[in-house]
Amino acid sequence: MPTRRTRLLLVVLLGVLMTLTAPLASAQTTAPSGPEIVAPQVSGDAKSKLVVGITAAVLLGIVVYGNRVRAKRKKG
Repeated sequence: MPTRRTRLLLVVLLGVLMTLTAPLASAQTTAPSGPEIVAPQVSGDAKSKLVVGITAAVLLGIVVYGNRVRAKRKKG
């Protein structure tokens, strides 16, 4: 049973990492044509992906913690 939880946790963490690094992979790699005076703003899409990823990780942590507590109560 612990290996199943470990695999699930690894898959979820890999998914979160892929979600968070997706905007980085599509970033422009060439230099801009001129000086940029205004700092670039974070797009709403990247920001929402970050919020969703963090929320998913927190909810997963709550579920895993609750399952551990429930299993301990069942044993003892």
